[in-house]
Amino acid sequence: MTMISFQQMTKMYGDHIILKQASFELAKGKRAALVGANGSGKSTILKLIMGLEEADHGDIELASGIRVGYLPQTLSIEGTVTIARYIGDAQRKLVELQHRLEELTAGLAKAEGRELDALMAEYGIAESRFQQRGGYDLDYRTRLVMEGLGLGHLDENRPLATLSGGQQTRVGLAALLIETPDLLLLDEPTNHLDEGALTWLESYLLDYPGTVLMSSHDRQFMNRCVNVIIEVDEYRAACRTYPGDYDHYKRCKAKELLQWEESYRQQQEEIARLKERMNESGRQVGHNRPARDRDKFIPHFFKGRVQNAISRNVRNAEVKLEQLMAREVEKPPQPLVFQLDFEPDDQDGEIALSVVGAGKGYSEQPDLLQEIELTVKAGSRLLITGPNGSGKSTLLDLLAGVTKPDTGVVSVGEGVSIGYLEQGARAISLPGIAGADFAKKLTLLDAYRLDRIGYEEDFRSELLATRLFQAQELEKKLAILSPGQLRKLQLARLIVSRANLLLLDEPTNHLSPDLMEQLERALELFPGTVIAVSHDRRFQEAFKGETFRLHRGRLIKSV
Repeated sequence: MTMISFQQMTKMYGDHIILKQASFELAKGKRAALVGANGSGKSTILKLIMGLEEADHGDIELASGIRVGYLPQTLSIEGTVTIARYIGDAQRKLVELQHRLEELTAGLAKAEGRELDALMAEYGIAESRFQQRGGYDLDYRTRLVMEGLGLGHLDENRPLATLSGGQQTRVGLAALLIETPDLLLLDEPTNHLDEGALTWLESYLLDYPGTVLMSSHDRQFMNRCVNVIIEVDEYRAACRTYPGDYDHYKRCKAKELLQWEESYRQQQEEIARLKERMNESGRQVGHNRPARDRDKFIPHFFKGRVQNAISRNVRNAEVKLEQLMAREVEKPPQPLVFQLDFEPDDQDGEIALSVVGAGKGYSEQPDLLQEIELTVKAGSRLLITGPNGSGKSTLLDLLAGVTKPDTGVVSVGEGVSIGYLEQGARAISLPGIAGADFAKKLTLLDAYRLDRIGYEEDFRSELLATRLFQAQELEKKLAILSPGQLRKLQLARLIVSRANLLLLDEPTNHLSPDLMEQLERALELFPGTVIAVSHDRRFQEAFKGETFRLHRGRLIKSV
């Protein structure tokens, strides 16, 4: 049974083509991941399926009668909505169905004749639907999901607006899993999940009774969870399906690329050979060797035969060249390779950063950080881990000077220049312009130039030299950039900041897997100091340096 039929879909934003006659199908029970470069259209595909955006051309068909659930990258939450209300909304339809079953049960005890037959028929349909949707284990499933995603300890009357971004994402995900739709659409579900929640979600999705289509950049998560990869090709704006996990997809792509490059090389050699043959034959026409004395009585005869032979060679070469060009092999695209060319300012002292007895709390978590002690030597590398809501981002805010500690002192070393890659959009701001107005007014290039003096063309060349963007992307408005493209913009601004201390809050969030790997390699070459917060397991494995864990407000060095 086909759950999704995505056929010949074309989607444009202005003059920019996101999808061009893109097609794929997804069968019932499959767990598929959409992969591709940042801005290639993965989130757009999910929005098209949900009907949140309209295509310029093409058709989408979903299996009849199915229930669809969707988790966007960013939840839209009203300030007063509590956890209990949000989860309750997910349970509402099942609870209503349960109440109807109770009403029918009461009616069956009193009904007779035809009325009894009608009530029994309705009860059978309702009871079957209730069972299929997991109604009988709703309470158990709710507890299981909330605990599995690390939400069980939260006060159910707490407003969602007071939660961290990671906690909000988990509440949204919990609501969907509790609802158990037939088709689950997840846009970057792992971006804000800590290691415990990731491990639990992997296990849960393996046994999920429905069909799953997700956009993901988490390499290990895709290897463990999915059995179909749907590639969104940024160059052709098309889709292609590969069975298996992410690593299998990568092997297939590498093999295809080698074959493509070899076919292109052979064709170019044949084109060059045919052109040379035509040129050589052309040079010979009219310039035949002088006739010898014994041949002078038939010079015109031989000259005519030679010219005819040469003309035939030229025509044959032209025909072969035309045939070759008719089935021309496109030149394999050269993917952008991130050039992390940091030129940090020199630091004078040996100590980059010092934290003595720092504490920070909020009304909901008064003891979020307690007695933090940390001395960071220049050139060192620190990785900070911990569950969602443990205060990792707050700690980076303290180190960056964005937030002041309630107690203790944070000192920055002599000559230290801090570059801060934040999770949110605060890293790209301009006084007097905010939110939607900001995004509508500025292009990607404008945002890159914020607060910097110089010529536009110089900034354009500088940004293109990072190899993070194609030339045509620089004129896009911020409002239509994907989260991944915004993240790359933050990286580009970080590169030119000349910072010698990098504070990186989930640096791999929203980045494509290829770009993640390039960033990991580039950070190894960075000559300054790095303090990173990350839940990405492959990033953690590749990180070379000391590891600390935030646990119950304390910063503990891992052994």
